[in-house]
Amino acid sequence: MTDVATKLTRVRAYMKEHDLDAVVFSSRANFAWLTCGGDNHVVAQSESGQAAVMITARQVCVIADAIEAPRIEKEEPIKDFTLKSHPWTQDLGEAVRKALNNKKQVAADEPWRMDLPPLPGDFNDSVRAELCPGDIRRYRQLGRDCAIAIETVAQHMSVGDSGHQVEADLARHLLVRGIQPYVVLVGFDDRLRRSRHPIPSVNHLRHLAMLVVCGQRGGLIANLTRMVHFGPLSAELKARHASVCKVEASMWEATQPGRPWKDVFKAAQKVYKDEGFDKEWEHHHQGGPTGFAGRDFLVTPQEDRLIRNNQAVAWNPSIAGTKSEDTIIVNEEGRQVLTACSKNWPVCKVRLPGGVVIERPDILVR
Repeated sequence: MTDVATKLTRVRAYMKEHDLDAVVFSSRANFAWLTCGGDNHVVAQSESGQAAVMITARQVCVIADAIEAPRIEKEEPIKDFTLKSHPWTQDLGEAVRKALNNKKQVAADEPWRMDLPPLPGDFNDSVRAELCPGDIRRYRQLGRDCAIAIETVAQHMSVGDSGHQVEADLARHLLVRGIQPYVVLVGFDDRLRRSRHPIPSVNHLRHLAMLVVCGQRGGLIANLTRMVHFGPLSAELKARHASVCKVEASMWEATQPGRPWKDVFKAAQKVYKDEGFDKEWEHHHQGGPTGFAGRDFLVTPQEDRLIRNNQAVAWNPSIAGTKSEDTIIVNEEGRQVLTACSKNWPVCKVRLPGGVVIERPDILVR
């Protein structure tokens, strides 16, 4: 069975479970997921696309206006879908409602846009979370390319660079690889003590830099963070980074299919406390499941939902001044690190109870 067939089977099972005659997907994330990498966007800073997928018990259609339809037909992977074009003067929501042909039980992922009821239940967790083989192959390539981009910039940035200069370099190295900069954060020195989300600024680098990339290609998003320091590391910063790596490694070890997400959070809290940073988790979210979203949801201490097989996860524990983050896929066989650092990047070896050793990216000293 192809990935598209697998996804359609899941969607139709979801429709049957919720007594739906049709579902409509117009978000960029769901369009990419259903078409296995297709792109329906025009506006880069919007999560809404310019074409919709309509699924019924017998039909699978892509609905697009006369501007977008020719490009989508020629360039996007929609051979399993019937393309329906409408005049550009007609609103996409109106065209979708006309194509539904008076079906009564209908839901949409962007209900405000389609003037339709929202998808019932948790669609992302119950239907989209488990990645298909083709998704995983594309994700590996994306993760590798994001890691190359961030390492290249880290190796070539200089003392005196502004946050905007480094942001531009990161964006250039992503875009040349066909990756959209979904999130780019760049923080230097004292800002990293004050802000867990340092958006790029006019500040100039003196010693310490944190680079964060969430790169999107084919709908999938790879998330990673790297730390760079110019000059000798202080013992305090070195110890802080070793501690945050230990938190993340413990979260990786606790992330297993079938377990509730809250168990992973509890594992993180324990290590934060053991390392002497009991309250640090309160200042920033710890991450959660990813894939076709930056995070499908942020894991909290009360999260009862279960970890899925072949699900992507990006944890990002932080201690003021440093952070550790990579994207992994977990399944019954273990985990794959999609955004692993190269052999040219230093690593921190974390030894967990039971003798398990997990390598995490250390601070690059230049």
